[in-house]
Amino acid sequence: MGKRSRRRGEPEPADVTAAAAANGTDQADEPAAATPDAVAEGEPAPLAPDGRLREVALLVEEADYLLQLYRWIVLTGEVPRAQDWLKREQWPHPDYVIDVFGSWQKFLEHAGVTSSPLLAELREAEEQRRGFAAREKQLDKELGRVDDLRRQVETARRAREAAQADRGEQLARAERAERALDGAEARAAQAEARLRERAETAAAEAPAAPDDRVNALEDELEAVRAHREELLRQAEELRDAATQDARTISRLSAMLAEGGPGNAAATEAAADEAPPATVLEAVDRAASRAAHLVFTDAARESAADSPYRRPAEILDALGKLDELARLHADPEGFGRSLVQAATELGLTYKQDVSELARGRKPHLYAVTHDGHRLQLGPHVALGSGSGAGFIARIYLHVADGGGDVPRGIYVGHVGRHLPDTTT
Repeated sequence: MGKRSRRRGEPEPADVTAAAAANGTDQADEPAAATPDAVAEGEPAPLAPDGRLREVALLVEEADYLLQLYRWIVLTGEVPRAQDWLKREQWPHPDYVIDVFGSWQKFLEHAGVTSSPLLAELREAEEQRRGFAAREKQLDKELGRVDDLRRQVETARRAREAAQADRGEQLARAERAERALDGAEARAAQAEARLRERAETAAAEAPAAPDDRVNALEDELEAVRAHREELLRQAEELRDAATQDARTISRLSAMLAEGGPGNAAATEAAADEAPPATVLEAVDRAASRAAHLVFTDAARESAADSPYRRPAEILDALGKLDELARLHADPEGFGRSLVQAATELGLTYKQDVSELARGRKPHLYAVTHDGHRLQLGPHVALGSGSGAGFIARIYLHVADGGGDVPRGIYVGHVGRHLPDTTT
């Protein structure tokens, strides 16, 4: 059971003896204890001090500590530590408990609380309560995310509606521009016919002297042609804007139909992204996204000088060239030529320029990258018509890894058509 505890300040038996000696008393002066021989016949014998009273006091003390332990568990719902009773005066001092039971752990084991199924259920219930609280907090977060996604979907829906309205307006403007273009072409044809008639009449009447009216008609014809070119440019810009709006609407509709969290964020990003305004901006965007295509400094310089009116086509072509560069990066090949792969990607790809064109202007078909000279030849053709505003080229250097530069496709020129046998 352990030894009986002593209350703080309670004197030891040796202390009592010493105190008695100090007071000048002696045990010899005390009356002798009665012995069985000294007891008179017929009188009951007194109880001998055999330690049973001490045992009873120890059991009472143990029962008192156990009662306080169970009371603590009922009130707090947990097993106390020695420090918990040390801080509170209304509970037994832990030193007294350790004196009786030997240690605090033995005290708990003697009480049977370490393997108590009730406390195990209580701890399990506490863990469940904490789990419910954590799940409730997580649920609140999820509800907040749902609200955010709803707002994102609503933003995407408004963006789609705005894009549809803008697309309708752009289509109406394109139709008006086309009608004006048809009218301008008809007026130009009439002006050219009148010019020919008057030129023929003027030549018959005064072959040696120019007619002022002919000059006036030529000026009028030039004005009509300039107006026609302007209308043609506006019509192409409106068609491009309508096409871009249609693509944006398609992406927004598809992402709204899927309705996923990631799709809602991507929908908002797609609605906010506008087509590049210049060829240089298209090159910068493509360079930031490209994983395999390599851009030289000369590519940016030529792009800054390009007046091409449809830079979105440049951005799209460079994205497809990045995919072509990914295929070319495999030294084992990919089962077909670059021309075939580029055609499958929707590119108008030319494998090289003529030696005659390269011989006329060799410096135009070479760029410097990381101190190495790269010869340009393979190129992608964009646009149709005449003039740098309607046609563009992307000239490339295709390295197989056997030269000074690593294997890959390098963009050396973006923008104007370099001189060849046709220019």
